[in-house]
Amino acid sequence: MPSWVACDEGHHGGRRREAAIEISQHGSLSPCSQCGKPRFYFVQQRYANTGETHEYVVEKVVRLRQPADVEEEGYDPMIFLMRHRQLGHTCVWPFYWGRDITRKWRVGQFPPLLTLEELKRSVQMLEELK
Repeated sequence: MPSWVACDEGHHGGRRREAAIEISQHGSLSPCSQCGKPRFYFVQQRYANTGETHEYVVEKVVRLRQPADVEEEGYDPMIFLMRHRQLGHTCVWPFYWGRDITRKWRVGQFPPLLTLEELKRSVQMLEELK
């Protein structure tokens, strides 16, 4: 799952975890240091069932733990709200970073992308089971 931070001019730069935290705190990334244009966090997904590759832009991030807990536990789960770059639909992606034995942050991911409608329907079905 390649991902990168870049502006519209193609200037790459910025660490992905820090970009996700910045989006969660401010709603967007700071401008590109080289040209001043907006920067974005892009994610590319390859789907095993079709072999297709799709690109998304991260629009919102929700951190599920407080920063102090993240540092203590070495686990930083988040929810990404991402827009498909070609089709325009919005998807939800549970995501996390965890510290490895060397204390470096490594990425991890939960199940594949869900549309907002699929997520709502899933939660509704769970509620009906109560």
